[in-house]
Amino acid sequence: MSQATPWTDQAIVSAIAGGGTGRDLALQWWFGNEGLQRWVRHYATQHGGSEADGEDLYHDAFITFDRLLREGKYREESTLKTFFCSIAKWQWLNRQRKQGRIVAMDKNEQPEIAQFTDDEMYDQERQAVFQKMLASLGDKCKRLLSLYQLSYSMKEIAAEMAYASDQVAMNQCSECRKKLKALIENSHELKDFFNI
Repeated sequence: MSQATPWTDQAIVSAIAGGGTGRDLALQWWFGNEGLQRWVRHYATQHGGSEADGEDLYHDAFITFDRLLREGKYREESTLKTFFCSIAKWQWLNRQRKQGRIVAMDKNEQPEIAQFTDDEMYDQERQAVFQKMLASLGDKCKRLLSLYQLSYSMKEIAAEMAYASDQVAMNQCSECRKKLKALIENSHELKDFFNI
């Protein structure tokens, strides 16, 4: 299926669960959904956050969305867009709670997100810490390592990041990974958190 072809929910779920090129195309199409990006940014700003918070929330929700689809956690009780928005709302709610803010969530949103277990919430917490570490490396490394984490090929990363070649992408990725590793190794708290 090409990027220009409209994706159905079923096709997206199948492609992401199937992996490979199909997954990459489905994720690229989903990630490029400007309407969803605007919705998540708006949601964050309407609930006490900034545009940058909304951007971070979109990236975090996207990564969780990909993982939950690959793990077969989408139960088709709603559309994929509703499922994605529920993930974003759930993550925002958790962020606010951690900052000591009380946030209410509509009861009709809870069944779709009730599937998150304590282990998944711990994974999300690890992901949030990981995202903060990436942010400390700068926007370029954060974007590059996010693409790498989503299993983009070096060719795709080179195209996304406007690098001259796959080799340049590989070199930049290696540098960013070294910086990230050094950051973790120099923090006892992070080493314990990531079980290193």
